Amino acid sequence: MNATNYPSKYASPKGIFTLGRTRFKWYNLAEDPAVISPQDIINAKTCIENADENFQDKDDLGFVIMHRCGENYLLLICTWRSENELWESVYYNDSGTFEVWDRKNIHIPTYCVWEMGIVYHESKAWKKFLGTDRTDVHQQNYLNDFFEGEV
Repeated sequence: MNATNYPSKYASPKGIFTLGRTRFKWYNLAEDPAVISPQDIINAKTCIENADENFQDKDDLGFVIMHRCGENYLLLICTWRSENELWESVYYNDSGTFEVWDRKNIHIPTYCVWEMGIVYHESKAWKKFLGTDRTDVHQQNYLNDFFEGEV
């Protein structure tokens, strides 16, 4: 068998993005996170602010993965709901603006191998939070628990 190495990407945490009462951990994901421009991040945040989900009216905790895919982006907006469920909205940008990724099929992609590195960390951090009394201190501990590194 002739195996080749699959390319890696890098997950780079970028702090907390607060929208109303919802707080997201922000991750940039790319082969080189430096190629994600400040303007692209502004466009992504504007997309989330204007999303039909009305995150500003919810009291959610979660995370965002801004994934650079070639010259395009996937924007994964994830919130924890019903205690232990990860809910997700997906947007893509291949023309300069983020649009809803309309997923009408039954069997569809969820997370790629690179995104799963972040999701795995977030799952462990959320499970740790669920084992607490879930006070503001523990919420902040969850929000401060970022992943950074090669995936």
